[in-house]
Amino acid sequence: MFIGLVFHGTIFFFTFDSTYDAFVHIFFADHYSRSWFEPWDNRWYTGFNVTSYPPLVHQLTALLSKLIGLKYAFVFMAAAIVQLLIVGAYRFSKLWTTPRAAGYAAIFACFCSSIVEALHLFGQLPTLMGIACLLNALPEVYRWMRYGKYYRLATAISIMGVGVTSHHVTTIFGMVFFIAPVMGLAVVDTIIAKNKDVEGADKWYYSFVEENVSKFKITLRGFLVETWNKRKELVLFVGSVPIIMMLIFPYFYWSATDPINQVSIPHGSRDSFIEVTSSGLMFFLIPMGIILLLMPYIFIRVWTRRNFFIGLSFSLMVLLGTGGTTPLPKLMLGENAFNILTLDRFTFWATIISIPFIGEFFYRLLEADLKDYLREKLGVWPHRLSWILLASILSFLTIFIINLGTFRPLQPQSIDMKPMLQFLERDQHDKWRYMTLGFGDQMAWLSAQTKAQSVDGNYHSARRLPEMTTRPLERLENSKFKGVQGLGSLQQFLTVPEKYYLKYVFSNDKFYDPILYFSGWERVQRLENGIMVWQKQDVPPLPSALKKKELPKIMKIWWGIMPILSLLIALGVNFVYVWYTRIKKNHEFDDEYRNDNFLIAPLSKWTFIFMGTWIAVIVTVTGTVIIKGLFHSPYDDPESVVEAYYDAVDFKYFGAAYEFFEPETRPSFEDYFIKLSVEDGIVASYAKLDNMIISTEKIDKNNYLAKVDAEWITPVEQYMTHNEHRVTKVKGKWYIIAPKFDNSIPPDTFVEESLLSMHSQGKRQTGTDPTQHDDVMDRPELKILNARLVKKDSTYTVVGELQNIDNYPAHITVLADLYDQYNRKLVSYNVKYGSIHRIMPKEVVSFRINFESTAWVKTDDLDPGEFNPEEFTEYDFPMAPVKFKILARAVIDKNDLYRSVGLQNVHISNNTLEAEGFNYGTEEVSVPKVLVSYYDNEDKVKWVEVFFMREGIRQQRKRKLKHKLADFTNYSIVYEGTEADFYVNGLPSISYISVPQTKELTHKILLGNKEKLGLRIDGYLGSPTIY
Repeated sequence: MFIGLVFHGTIFFFTFDSTYDAFVHIFFADHYSRSWFEPWDNRWYTGFNVTSYPPLVHQLTALLSKLIGLKYAFVFMAAAIVQLLIVGAYRFSKLWTTPRAAGYAAIFACFCSSIVEALHLFGQLPTLMGIACLLNALPEVYRWMRYGKYYRLATAISIMGVGVTSHHVTTIFGMVFFIAPVMGLAVVDTIIAKNKDVEGADKWYYSFVEENVSKFKITLRGFLVETWNKRKELVLFVGSVPIIMMLIFPYFYWSATDPINQVSIPHGSRDSFIEVTSSGLMFFLIPMGIILLLMPYIFIRVWTRRNFFIGLSFSLMVLLGTGGTTPLPKLMLGENAFNILTLDRFTFWATIISIPFIGEFFYRLLEADLKDYLREKLGVWPHRLSWILLASILSFLTIFIINLGTFRPLQPQSIDMKPMLQFLERDQHDKWRYMTLGFGDQMAWLSAQTKAQSVDGNYHSARRLPEMTTRPLERLENSKFKGVQGLGSLQQFLTVPEKYYLKYVFSNDKFYDPILYFSGWERVQRLENGIMVWQKQDVPPLPSALKKKELPKIMKIWWGIMPILSLLIALGVNFVYVWYTRIKKNHEFDDEYRNDNFLIAPLSKWTFIFMGTWIAVIVTVTGTVIIKGLFHSPYDDPESVVEAYYDAVDFKYFGAAYEFFEPETRPSFEDYFIKLSVEDGIVASYAKLDNMIISTEKIDKNNYLAKVDAEWITPVEQYMTHNEHRVTKVKGKWYIIAPKFDNSIPPDTFVEESLLSMHSQGKRQTGTDPTQHDDVMDRPELKILNARLVKKDSTYTVVGELQNIDNYPAHITVLADLYDQYNRKLVSYNVKYGSIHRIMPKEVVSFRINFESTAWVKTDDLDPGEFNPEEFTEYDFPMAPVKFKILARAVIDKNDLYRSVGLQNVHISNNTLEAEGFNYGTEEVSVPKVLVSYYDNEDKVKWVEVFFMREGIRQQRKRKLKHKLADFTNYSIVYEGTEADFYVNGLPSISYISVPQTKELTHKILLGNKEKLGLRIDGYLGSPTIY
């Protein structure tokens, strides 16, 4: 216990904030700290019920937080739970081995890989609390079944009550995998005791079994007869289980009355560990650790007559823990359960069962027969080397697991939350919802420190938003890692933010910047901690009264009282009452459970040979893999060096990428890095390598031509690139000839440009009063020039054109409602990428509104398995739309109004547009978006397309672009909009307003039949001067 307290208590203080789930549990604790008896919390998912998770660990943390704060309270709880777990491991081990060996098992529990991983990588305190209570309850269950004393039933039930209020899944599965085998053990031991020939109190069945193991048999009939004799104990215990479950009855009530149906979220524990080796490492090899090395000994010990049931449980859990490596787990669990459960829990439980036998192995190796055998056969030093080797492996695994986050970061760098908390608290920013991007699990720590609400959350089992429940996505903040499902959900939130009252986004990952900008969001400021704040104009604040799912009052009281009461009862039954009876010298609770004469069966010669061979094979294979990894060189062949170069570029390891260039011809690293740093664009700055095909052509024995077809994913589009590299051999190593960069420079040394600068200072005085009515500025006036509902292929789309007829720049939001023939509204959606959201005075822009549905709702919508940011899920119309309404609104905008970019040398050949984008201003355009508008012979918008140029455009430079024009074979106009269908700033459009002189920024060219093609560039500035 002292080792566990010093080791884990000290280290966890430095590791908990980088674990996966620690901040989630801290958030729940903060909820109870704020509102103990109110289970509804608005801060995540537009509201969810905390009765979806057993509360005891969170409530205890909340109580302690009143004295020492949330973080320190969480660390204190971890130290206490580790102590309880070590005691449980010792008591559980005594069921299977000697007390001395059980002591070794308790020490091993301090360093068991699965426990270290669960604590220091995952931060799963409720899980550890649940298993700790279960381990402490198992000896009481055994003693109840063996001796039938009611006090043992009370102790078992009280401890299990604490476990179920901490982590119900552990207790429920523990009934099958832990409690049932222990009950079977009690029945077997009873049979053994009844067959003993030796009288005496304390040396009965252990010695009897081992001395008569060749004669002793347990028949199925005999086992069933003895089980029937134990029917009273069995019935009373099984009948007590519903009482235990009643402690978290509000959880079951919530599950039954408010069921949440959502698609399965992919989890690495369900992968094939052969195909996805990283999942096998994280969810099988690491938690198994040294247990995998000693697996033969465990199987030898569990597959005995006495240990048959625990052997069956252990083998079953090891099999289930292999996930999708074999089809057996899915066949055993069923497809539904397989896709819901995280299967690493079975590996974790299997390692817990193995603790007694690993402890026994170390006891025999250090003190008993294994020590004598090895010293007799091999000598003293081979014996010493054997346990030193095992101890070294155990130490290495422990250090490796604790520092895994350093070797391979599992979370973003620690983020200072204070600037964001201050931002949310000032100027009533908490009247809107916010979202975080690139925060990892730290988003829960931000939520725990504020009352402001987020549309995202970090506990997916309780979320209700269909945009999230219908997609296999854990959180919006890490949506880029979930491909089409992730970015598809994110795009819906960013495109229609007013639906969720979402106004602010805190971005810690520039990958999301283009999708934010082109969805109409604008940068507000960069906080002191480096976080960029984005906001969406014209989003209404949260209503004063928010919807919530009410639970009956008795459920709220029950949830707030029963978990803590169960803990107090367990303390009273297991400590206070026992202490009182000991003082009174009452021996009614004594039994023959404490037996120090457990005899361990000796191992045969063939067992030693098999174990030695197994260990040698595992060590050899592991050593070979490590040595191969350490000594593998990417310079061995042309394909390896090209692949290594692209991997380095993908992860932005430019120093490593530079080393793959041919040493004699490559530029200096400073020169290479400087030239690389000025290359911008959606691929260069915002892309992730998804797939790559390398083919090589031999030039001569020392030179090859490598052709690389790479597939890059970005937040807005998918790009295919084709590059050729010459690979040459120098002194036995293969290198890439360094690429050439564009060294051209503009003719002008200094460029001047006049800019429009605006500042809205309003009329409010410095103070805490909210905005006054006369401080609100008028909305800019818009004029919808034309719009129509069209059908292209099978997709219904609204296209049109509008103008800012005001004297101020406008930030526009354009929404379209579609109606059927009975004038029933079918769907509403905003413009996403299909327009320019910031328009200058008198400027005209076209727009296109796609009506998107929530993907993956239907069970036959299969996961494509590949990332596709352009994936679009059409709305499934119950009836065909026949008309529409356009609702456009605007607010004055002063940001991101850069217009000094245009097109030149435009021509069309073979239905393909070719042109050059030219940046004649003073800012670098990181991601240029080209808006292609098709006009009919009446000069009305016929269709609108959007595409993104691959490279950025530096000042006074140009980039070529190419785009295949649309095919209008399956195109038809469904409805031509009229003035009555247009609404501006909440009011009907005024037809008699004259259209002022147009500020024409659209480059138009004739197509024939008086039709025109309009081209506009909207540029995202990744690093504008103002920021």
